[in-house]
Amino acid sequence: MNQAAAIQLNPIVEWATDKAMRLIALLLTGRRLKTVVAGGLEHVPSRGPALLVARHYHHLFDGLALFAALKRRFHIVVTLDWAESRATKLLMYSLNRLARWPMVLRVDALEQSRSRRRQFTPLDLRHFQATALRDAVTLLDDHRLLVIFPEGYPNIDPGYTAKNQPDEFLPFKAGFIHIAKAAERRCGIKIPMIPVGIHYRSGPPWVAVLRFGAPIYVEASQNKQTLIANIEHRVKELSKPLAKPDSAGAAS
Repeated sequence: MNQAAAIQLNPIVEWATDKAMRLIALLLTGRRLKTVVAGGLEHVPSRGPALLVARHYHHLFDGLALFAALKRRFHIVVTLDWAESRATKLLMYSLNRLARWPMVLRVDALEQSRSRRRQFTPLDLRHFQATALRDAVTLLDDHRLLVIFPEGYPNIDPGYTAKNQPDEFLPFKAGFIHIAKAAERRCGIKIPMIPVGIHYRSGPPWVAVLRFGAPIYVEASQNKQTLIANIEHRVKELSKPLAKPDSAGAAS
């Protein structure tokens, strides 16, 4: 049995990993971030599979805000191409496998750094893409929550980001649609795609305002690009600043 399968079948490891990650998230948050859920949390199912399609603004705070907002365990599709050394790459790979967080590589991010390019080969690029799709579908088949950032890059990142403007949105990539379709073929049920908007007010502390939209489903008769554009529009709308964000219920 390989490591991934062993983790999948061990509920004690699953429970301990989730508790440890939430503790780490709490320690990282400290007094730097306050999370406010401004509406729509009822759209996130209490059980069963769902794909949370979220805005990506801050390389660290987005995940911390989600930990504060969601009591149910979730998994995030993450990148590994930021690793500058072999030791960092191996450490983060092992931690992500333990947490069952699918990992992808971004070609343009690798091109920004020679040290990063040395960590990965063209074969790695194909392998990570295929493995991430397989892992993501398996998680949904296991009735998990899966978070994906279809822009691929945050607005704020200590390394490389493809965004040039402070509040820029990048076009959504189609990977999350492929994941939803593949999961539906395996599960035999519809996978709800929940748009998630994130807006920040800089601090200290920073305030993350999250809004969750009504689920959107893949329809056989709908054009893929139209569906992507619809979800992208909803995430943008949900990410707009609210007049009085603090009037909503605070998550942390």
